[in-house]
Amino acid sequence: MYYSRPELVPDDKGRVLPVVTDEYLSVALLDSVNNAMKGIATWEYVGRLLGMVQGLTDKVKRPLILQELTNVCHMEYRRAQGIFKRRLSLAPGFASKRFRRTPNPNDHTQWKITMKGRPEDSTVTDPQLHYVLRLCHPDTSPAAAVQWIQKLDDHNARHPQDGKRMHENQITALGDLTIIVSFMHSMSTSIAATPISRKSGLLYVSRLTDLDTEIDHQKAQADFGDFLVPMGNLLEPDMSARALAALDDFIVDTTGARLGSLYEDIIQDSLDDLESMYAKAKAKLEHADKKTTYVPFAAKATSSTDDRVQRRKEKEKTRPLGAIYDITAAPHPPEIILTEPPQQIKVNASTAAVFATLFSRGEARGSVAWTDFEAALADLGFSVTPKGGSIYTFNPPESMSASPITLHRPHASEIEGYKLLIFARRLSRVYGWNAQTFEIA
Repeated sequence: MYYSRPELVPDDKGRVLPVVTDEYLSVALLDSVNNAMKGIATWEYVGRLLGMVQGLTDKVKRPLILQELTNVCHMEYRRAQGIFKRRLSLAPGFASKRFRRTPNPNDHTQWKITMKGRPEDSTVTDPQLHYVLRLCHPDTSPAAAVQWIQKLDDHNARHPQDGKRMHENQITALGDLTIIVSFMHSMSTSIAATPISRKSGLLYVSRLTDLDTEIDHQKAQADFGDFLVPMGNLLEPDMSARALAALDDFIVDTTGARLGSLYEDIIQDSLDDLESMYAKAKAKLEHADKKTTYVPFAAKATSSTDDRVQRRKEKEKTRPLGAIYDITAAPHPPEIILTEPPQQIKVNASTAAVFATLFSRGEARGSVAWTDFEAALADLGFSVTPKGGSIYTFNPPESMSASPITLHRPHASEIEGYKLLIFARRLSRVYGWNAQTFEIA
């Protein structure tokens, strides 16, 4: 977030404001953590809604849930699209000259990024640029994005050198955009499509918008310089954890609750209101007072910011420690001693080497080529389904009775550094694998 700030995008006269300085690190940290938390909470809410609608035939409740689900997915699509545009707009980059910085019409203390020209201007001269600009354009719907992602994939397959024009953070952002686009496309084929609404199904969206506004108003006060300046400090032992703890303290002071608690409440309050809305709609339908299944809530009395913060502080006192959305690390639980050795899987030497690298606890872990990773999972009976935009779903064999796992192919097709930890953690959480699981046959 620090190096992709809108201020670093030139305006119409080519001016970049301000220069890269330490004073913007605190806001960048707040934005990064808040954006990550927003994505986690949104997908959790989507999963909860899907669980509610699965097998549901109630003609009153099902439309309410589907409308809420549609609006939340569309919001996540716009969030991912905005991040992708932000990544593409920064120099150096093959698309940076197609963006400019303009004042935000709603808040002249902030800036927004707009596209210069039309995407189709590059159709002949630079097809790859045309496709990525289409994916950034506000007129591109989630349904239309499917074809542009496919065209981009086809182009990069035919011209591998063009695929290297995108930086790693741009590829990661494209992957996040591809995930929500693929999800919405899959959902449209299995669930009756519900058009987006700006009047109903806004329980989660409106709450998230209000929280964004509340946090934005506090950004200027954020100061975590003791932990972030210089940025190399974050590499020191415990420094990143202390920075996150300071961020959480700042959120508590300004909003009344920890950041994770704010999102946890948004999810639960939205689900509670959805049930309340259903009960009211059902009662109205039964009494034939109204024929519509949507019943708006009565206007709630507004409260001052101080009152809202105080209520949150009181509620925060009753929350358990180590909540699921906490951004600070929870105390390590006592190590569980297994009375029986874990089940081992016999594999060939190359597959064993791949997982030994992934689950290594040494400081020098090495790296794993993406092709070797695919081959290792294929050796275990997995099949792979490309989802577009470097996103792949690995489907386990039926004998495992396990869920598929979706992963993002790293830049340069090499799994290394912190990504080894991410892959290992995902595989461990989904399948229970660890360093002792695999042995050479």
